[in-house]
Amino acid sequence: MAPTGLGNAREFCLLLMRLVLAAVFAVAALPKIQASGEFAAAVLNYRVTGPVWSAWIALFLPWLELAAAFGLLTPPLRRASGLVLAGLLLLFMAMHAQAWARGLEIACGCFGASPEETGEPTNYAWLLARNALLAAACWFILQKDFYGTRGQSQLPNAQ
Repeated sequence: MAPTGLGNAREFCLLLMRLVLAAVFAVAALPKIQASGEFAAAVLNYRVTGPVWSAWIALFLPWLELAAAFGLLTPPLRRASGLVLAGLLLLFMAMHAQAWARGLEIACGCFGASPEETGEPTNYAWLLARNALLAAACWFILQKDFYGTRGQSQLPNAQ
């Protein structure tokens, strides 16, 4: 049933944003978990870490994405998960921007597909725009989680 009233529409939109963000990060995490070696190579291609750190990042990051995706849908974990996802999106945007500025033609590693598989060059403008939209959704969700609907803090002991 469709929501009625502005408050219900706002809650519906927030739920939809949570579901989309959780789905995006869960779908992005699974191929990286299944092919951690390929993901480690994608991380190494950014040329900001060595092979050892790239391997550790490839092992840890997808599980963090998956946990945060599920946490975004779990009320006691929403705030922390939203902050983690927002931080990851900012980090991803910084990584894409530096690769673009350095002229690196690499697979982003976002969903496990390499440019060789897709046959397309890296579209950094799209990657930055997509992540900016996802970060904006995180920001709106965090605003609701921390400040509620009336602009008052929802934090314990906050006045």
